[in-house]
Amino acid sequence: MATSASSGGEYRDIPDRRRFPSYSGDSISQGLVRLSGVVLRRDVSAEGNVSLYLFLKETGPVWVSAPGATRGRVRFGGAIEPLVWANFNLYKGTHRFYLQSAEVKEDFWSLRSDSGKIKRMLEWDRLLCEHLVPGLPCDEVLALFYWAGVLLKEDVHPFVAEWRFLWKWLYNWGIAPSPDLCGECGAALSSARLAASGFLCPVCARSHEGTALSADELSLLRRSLEIPVKKMIEYFPSKPFPGDAPWEDVSRRLRLYFSMMQ
Repeated sequence: MATSASSGGEYRDIPDRRRFPSYSGDSISQGLVRLSGVVLRRDVSAEGNVSLYLFLKETGPVWVSAPGATRGRVRFGGAIEPLVWANFNLYKGTHRFYLQSAEVKEDFWSLRSDSGKIKRMLEWDRLLCEHLVPGLPCDEVLALFYWAGVLLKEDVHPFVAEWRFLWKWLYNWGIAPSPDLCGECGAALSSARLAASGFLCPVCARSHEGTALSADELSLLRRSLEIPVKKMIEYFPSKPFPGDAPWEDVSRRLRLYFSMMQ
């Protein structure tokens, strides 16, 4: 999927969102529009009508209607499955978008036979549904989500892909914990533990807060944030991969940062 956002470089039960407006204000005029993005959620009514929660470039998350999409002559095939990326041809009405057609660009089909990887992507999908503001553009996070899927597809270790995605998302929102400086005293970190207040140096950290990260482990965390996507498979392949525990722990603790925003 083409995107103007950088793919590497510097550190950078789902609620029913239909109670929010399902359009992005006055930024898009009524009529036909072509937007790229991903299907986050699909709901099907008993009558065969489909409601899609799409995360769209320059638009953010919006509800899109596809009346009769599972019956009759108007069918969209795999283009309306969750985690499918496409160019969507939409009609913007007075209060809602309507799907006219879709051109699939990436369906991550190879991941759907790997229960662990597809489950992880669906969990990221759930976080996006929970924490993104409907109708508010968030193109950098959209790009991060796409490239995180690419990393899984290219067989980068899932814990590394998750850490990178979650940290860069939090960084984009200005709340990512610094892996360079202690979150309490501000000292440069040579080793650390990740807590609610950030990565903490050995002086500030409590023994029960997070896995103790050695200098080498902390360096790998930093490296995974710095190198471009194309280099990730060289440094962080799924196999061989020594030491899952630190990566799993930091990713689990990063999720708590999202919980604190609720």
